[in-house]
Amino acid sequence: MSTFGAASAPNTNPNKSFEVAQPPSDSVSSLSFSPKANFLVATSWDNQVRCWEIMQSGTAVGSTPKASISHDHPVLCSAWKDDGTTVFSGGCDKQAKCGLWLVVSQ
Repeated sequence: MSTFGAASAPNTNPNKSFEVAQPPSDSVSSLSFSPKANFLVATSWDNQVRCWEIMQSGTAVGSTPKASISHDHPVLCSAWKDDGTTVFSGGCDKQAKCGLWLVVSQ
């Protein structure tokens, strides 16, 4: 614990961020976690919806790509179905897509 005005070592990762495996190649437009499991979905300007399983082992956090779907144009948003098995996405291609993913941890 440091006192006010005392120098302390900088925290290089204060938000405990980590990088996922096989990230989008363009800007991320939305992120959403599954309501039932450790799955993260990202939509992006590279026309993709990607899903990863997020795992923690001690203090290390890892990710495993699980599924992806494509749109014809950038994808702007996503939402999970309440049971955590389905992802809905919408994009600049004027389409709403339903990814019928049964993403179950193995």
